[in-house]
Amino acid sequence: MPNMDSRLTLTPNLPTNKQVMAFLRVMDGENYQTYRLMVNRITDQIGNPQEVVDWSDPNVWIPMRLKGVEQTLAMKIWRNSNYIVNPRHTRGCWYFIKNHDLILENPNGLLEITEQGKEFLNNNLGEITAFIDKGEGILNTLQILSEHNPGRKNEILPDYSLFCDTFTNYQSKFVQSVSLYDRIKNLLDRGLILRRGVFYELTDSGIEYLQKYSHLVIGRAVSTKQSQLQKITTGLSQEARKQLFDTLTGMNPIKFEHVIKSLLEEMGYSNVIVTTPSNDKGVDVIGDIELGISSVKEVVQVKRHSASVIRPVLDQLRGVLPMFNAIRGTIITTGKFAKGTITAALDPRGAPITLIDGEKLVDLLMEYEIGITKRTIEFFEYDGGKLEEFISDTEALEEGNA
Repeated sequence: MPNMDSRLTLTPNLPTNKQVMAFLRVMDGENYQTYRLMVNRITDQIGNPQEVVDWSDPNVWIPMRLKGVEQTLAMKIWRNSNYIVNPRHTRGCWYFIKNHDLILENPNGLLEITEQGKEFLNNNLGEITAFIDKGEGILNTLQILSEHNPGRKNEILPDYSLFCDTFTNYQSKFVQSVSLYDRIKNLLDRGLILRRGVFYELTDSGIEYLQKYSHLVIGRAVSTKQSQLQKITTGLSQEARKQLFDTLTGMNPIKFEHVIKSLLEEMGYSNVIVTTPSNDKGVDVIGDIELGISSVKEVVQVKRHSASVIRPVLDQLRGVLPMFNAIRGTIITTGKFAKGTITAALDPRGAPITLIDGEKLVDLLMEYEIGITKRTIEFFEYDGGKLEEFISDTEALEEGNA
């Protein structure tokens, strides 16, 4: 096991690569002391529970709370990053570019992008980026994701925690969970993985990237055969998803309503019933759901068709809620929702209406394994790390005998 001095020091509040690249470009040529003054000025004004400070809009707080060169730099960071780097939250970006030698301070106190930084900017899937991904545990995160492909965060976390315990300075389970979320967000932003509901899976780009730099994955052997297996499992999952969706769209409407009933029951709803078609007032399924310490009734309208659900459908469902003593409603469709329907669903003046389109419905059915069975493939993999302590002891013994 690596000693504490040799463990990876991961970036706290890991930003996305897009944020790092934008921040790096902005800081090139800036005075380091000006940046420190800006950070300190912001920190001094953070506030406390008794004196709450509004930091919600940088366009408002920057001119209000900063002056002179600090204000100029903060506004430059905000605007020139295309509003993706908040000047109040640059700690992760700064730590990242310094930790990986992407920028340096010259003798005149000005910041300059290094050759490594230029390579990072010019080739975001190149070798420099891969070595950074190694040092940040991002490659290991991608490898762990591939082994659960597709997988939930709670399925990925135990292996990620083991990686952190063994190879990084992150020993707290809470910190490990937060850092995993940051790394998943980084991979999502780069298009190396995608999210379907609560599941994460590698994209073709993610598989290719992992295969190309598999030799940099710490403590894990990744072979070409594993990458081939990942492509096969991804294809099988996509095929199963399509088969499930095709089955739903061709299903008898009444049976489709009973599928939704099963889904609601798996999600924790109680007293779920399918209404009588002749007198349902547009309501197909009714159930109770626990919200905090209260149990509320919810009505569901089911639309098994490919057309977009329009605004009047939502208005009708909202209007019949009192007839069922319901507090909220949901519309589930195998199709999509018109823009006006989506806008109306978010209207705070009306009862809450949840919209679930075909993609989201399939996500939920896969999550609760309705019409889907998740298979697990197990195989043995050489792990030299488990023998490291024995190898080290043997070498030490031989040296002692000599």
